[in-house]
Amino acid sequence: MSSSCEAQFNEIRDAIDARVNPWLELPDGSECTDPQKSVSTAASIFGASGTGASVQNNGEIVTANGKVSDVLITKIEGKFKPPFLDKYNSQFSNISYGLGAACAILEMNYSAEHKMWPAARDDVANIMQQACDAWATQAGTAAAASGTATLTVIAAVAGAIATVATAGSAAPAVAALVGLSTVATGAMAKIAADAAVSGNSYLSIMESLDTALGKLNTALVDQENALNQMMLDAISTITEKPAEFDLDKFQLGDYAGSDGSITMQEEDAQIVSNNMSRISTALGSASTSLGSAPASNPTPRHYGVGRSNEGTHAAASELYALTAQCLTLTDAEYARGQKLFEATVADYFHTDAEAKKTVNDLIAEEAKTTSLGS
Repeated sequence: MSSSCEAQFNEIRDAIDARVNPWLELPDGSECTDPQKSVSTAASIFGASGTGASVQNNGEIVTANGKVSDVLITKIEGKFKPPFLDKYNSQFSNISYGLGAACAILEMNYSAEHKMWPAARDDVANIMQQACDAWATQAGTAAAASGTATLTVIAAVAGAIATVATAGSAAPAVAALVGLSTVATGAMAKIAADAAVSGNSYLSIMESLDTALGKLNTALVDQENALNQMMLDAISTITEKPAEFDLDKFQLGDYAGSDGSITMQEEDAQIVSNNMSRISTALGSASTSLGSAPASNPTPRHYGVGRSNEGTHAAASELYALTAQCLTLTDAEYARGQKLFEATVADYFHTDAEAKKTVNDLIAEEAKTTSLGS
């Protein structure tokens, strides 16, 4: 009579495979490099950052916008000035701040995902090694080993992100968007977990392995949930208050051109025009740098790992597209504002016989708006 343990050993192998297989093909985070660079470059043009030391309210756009404001307020007079300043200076300042914050939030997501997965791979390797050591001890082929490993994935993500700077006197909707990064960062800072595999039987070691991998996955889920919620809230904020993030949605007031109230010097008008040109160039650079979101999920993984097999990709893609559209429309609307100012100047100095018509045509164009998502 013969007997075989093959079936039982196959069951053990199958049980181990079921636990290990979901963790065998984790992303390495490298696919986040390009989108992280794109959103980081765009954010920096607005003077914002989602990694390291956060910076806000500096950069070429802020500086040039300040010069436009100074000259218009102190050097130029006219009934056209209040509505022009309101839209193309004051409101534009809020919008540029909001767009910078949106880009920085995207940067936080991609930088966190970029750091999360190499650390998760290391954590899985450490947990599996602990399981192997415990099984070897149980089999009597190695000395007893014990220890607890702090999950490195938590520290990796915490070190990869930073809150966007405080909103200051920005519009409430922009302040709300900026505050989201603080909430997300605080939520991730509270995540802590240790993972250890041990036991005095094969079954107890297996159960300990389940617990350790479960703790790792919980840490991944919690961190991705915090990132995902931050981006979903940002999307809601932008769609609920589009005029705070898209200059095309903010209506120009009653614009009076050549009504006899204007006084200005050509050199002052040129300073305004030059700095508006700098802003237009910077907006174009930001739009080009931002580009489009990754076509596919940059951190693919097994369905049971992290918040889902899509991770934060869907929310990031939606926020990315919304931010890019707001930036494109703002770029075009600001360029229209520059043309409106220059046509007003040309009409005042009588350097263009068609200037008055140009002013009226631009005012008519400005009144039209584009719906987000169209």
